[in-house]
Order: sequence, then structure tokens, then C-alpha cells
Amino acid sequence: MNNNPGHASTTGVVHFAGLDIQVGQHLRQRCAWCGAVLLDYDLTRIAVPTGQDPRPSTWTVGTLVQVDGNISCEVPHEDGQQIPTNSCGQLPADVTV
Repeated sequence: MNNNPGHASTTGVVHFAGLDIQVGQHLRQRCAWCGAVLLDYDLTRIAVPTGQDPRPSTWTVGTLVQVDGNISCEVPHEDGQQIPTNSCGQLPADVTV
């Protein structure tokens, strides 16, 4: 998907990982900017060995996450750098409210 390490590809959309929230046995994580769903799990459908944390990993809050169909990956970014041109943060504000 990305042949240039350290830089977002221009396919898909880059989102900003928000808080992961669990309600009952449902775990969801959305984009902090536009609200797109980044992760959505029904924890009753996940099998893990006895004693292991049943929650799958989530994106670190504030991480840039590129979503292209069923593929998601972290986009390296340093504070103060421009956000990728294919980021939801580049969309007009009225589209993401």
C-alpha cells in the first residue's frame, strides 16, 4: 500500500485516532476529527486464551491512521509537520461536523 516509508500514500483517507470506548461487550474507536469508525468489535466474538486480556489492541490516541478499504496502518507524523493532503483534517469543516 505504501512504498515510501515514513510518508502517507495518497490512497485512502488519513484519520486522527480518538479515544477507544467500551460499552458492555462492544468496543469502538472513532476518528477524533470526523467521527469515522476506525475499529468496531463485538468482544463476545473474540476468542482468547484463558487469563489473556480479551480486548484487542487499539490505535494510540492522536495517531494518524490511514484507512484504505479493509487496510489500516499508522502514518508517521511529528507535531508541527503538515498533515497529509488526503487527511480528513483537510476537508471543509462543515463536512466533518
